Amino acid sequence: MQQIDLVRHGPVAGPAALYGWTDVALRQSAPACLEWLNKQAYQQVLSSPLQRCRHSAETQAKRLGLQLVLEPDFKEMNFGRWDGVAFDEQSPEWPLQQDFWQQPFAVTPPEGESLTDFQQRLLQAFTRQSRYQNGQALWLLHGGVIRLLLAHLLHIDLRQSHWLQHLSIGYGSVSRISRYNAQSPWQIHCIAAPGFSFLQQDFS
Repeated sequence: MQQIDLVRHGPVAGPAALYGWTDVALRQSAPACLEWLNKQAYQQVLSSPLQRCRHSAETQAKRLGLQLVLEPDFKEMNFGRWDGVAFDEQSPEWPLQQDFWQQPFAVTPPEGESLTDFQQRLLQAFTRQSRYQNGQALWLLHGGVIRLLLAHLLHIDLRQSHWLQHLSIGYGSVSRISRYNAQSPWQIHCIAAPGFSFLQQDFS
């Protein structure tokens, strides 16, 4: 039996912006929205190498006496020139950013990564890491990473849907997936459930 909790990191210390490869810190070293993790038991802890994920993952790995697994290909999308730059409706970049929101597959951020390339590296990393994962796992990830992984598992054609625009993955939320073995299909038990409600409900 494999079970993975896909958990988004806590709030970051910065203005509203596209934070992709920018290594922005957490607003708080111990985010309140992730306190629910302290009551969970896992056999694996995996994280993006960026500190907004890694810091909380290191805390949980230490608590559980586990070695933290870092997966570079689970970094957020590279937004190029837009990465880490505060939103500004007066910026000359703003119209192209709006086009990107509406048609993310058709617009690539300047000097950044296309959504197709982002999706490909995520799915390769997911296949690689899930192959070696057994028992219950905690994966500390980014919102964009979780959206694309869920879309893949649900067989959603992102070019024909508004999944990316409308699905909110809140800070500290959990999306639980599981499968019986490597030959079984993945089952999705919850999507972006707040951690506090997760403690009160049974998604098994």
